[in-house]
Amino acid sequence: MVSLVLALMLPSRGANAADRELIRDPHFGRGFEVQDPTPGERVLVGRLRWEGCEGLPVWNLAQWSSRYSIQGAVGERLPSGAIRFANEAKSVTVGSPGTEEADLSLAVDSRPEYPDGPRKQGQDWPHLLVSQPLEGSPNLAEMQALRFHLQARLKRSENLTGEGYSPGIHAAQFITTITVQNLNRESAGYGDFIWLNLVQYDDRQRIPEPFIAPDQAHQKLIYAPPGELLSRPSLHDGEWVTFEADLVPIIRDALQAAWERGFLNDSRDPADYRLGIISMGWEVPGTFAVEVQVRNLSLRASSAP
Repeated sequence: MVSLVLALMLPSRGANAADRELIRDPHFGRGFEVQDPTPGERVLVGRLRWEGCEGLPVWNLAQWSSRYSIQGAVGERLPSGAIRFANEAKSVTVGSPGTEEADLSLAVDSRPEYPDGPRKQGQDWPHLLVSQPLEGSPNLAEMQALRFHLQARLKRSENLTGEGYSPGIHAAQFITTITVQNLNRESAGYGDFIWLNLVQYDDRQRIPEPFIAPDQAHQKLIYAPPGELLSRPSLHDGEWVTFEADLVPIIRDALQAAWERGFLNDSRDPADYRLGIISMGWEVPGTFAVEVQVRNLSLRASSAP
């Protein structure tokens, strides 16, 4: 699991609202701050911008453990009007809302990333993720509902691993991750967090199965609920699929699972916890050529006025 929380500054807490959209720039029209591929601290190396960008970027583009930084790629205007940035290992395409290319397509071809053959156990794998801090999140004691909505379509998924393929170490996953984080500066557990993984696509499973385990890098709990809680249609069919749910009950289950397993030991007070950041995109431990298009992302929090 990529070190997103350690690589991003803690978000500001902001004022609560009775009903608030937490996603800024949901159609990705302001471009991206590009991060260096080296895992660890967040190091910005440039921006992906184009004529018509509507303001400064709020989305970060992470490409952890990739051999091929997309920084420096020249935006290509497609016949549809969409803008595409690409190199030999990845591409990012942004289309205007309401068009065929809307809103964002992320593609990875991991063949150049594994020049010595299929990934080995313990070897890092390439990522292509967009992320942003979730500013103004109410705390979990106040939060009455958290409505997640995303439409996605699988445009390509080819398993090119060949001989030596093992589903235990070779895969392609498209995941939306939200951190649930102790953001009470007065708490002994300030900064501690868990990962909430909403898996849209896993090449090995039509409907993603639940998963609860610590990540290997930082020993923070990963909590992934059953995929059918967000959608019963599968991205495997290549059609548009809507993923939506009230995440509050899922987050409560995730916190309970964390406490039962010895995580977040310094606080069991829901008022200490807020949403930290959201990320969305590919992790590709296998040799794959993949692409997913997403549109109409929304994360709306409701709390008592």
